[in-house]
Amino acid sequence: MTHDVKLIRRDGSVRSFRVYDRPIPNDGDIITLPVDGHLTKARINIVAGEPEMPRSVEATAVEI
Repeated sequence: MTHDVKLIRRDGSVRSFRVYDRPIPNDGDIITLPVDGHLTKARINIVAGEPEMPRSVEATAVEI
């Protein structure tokens, strides 16, 4: 399975990731993403009907 995750960093910047061969995370799950050579933990925050979220992005993560 392939899906996209939008990461919202603490400083407000946004990064997009394509995740391969992993199931789509559920709301509240903690995931680890590689950001600038470091592993960053983020919590999945799926907001139903979020208008600014591109259709290709299936989950939004907020940096912990």
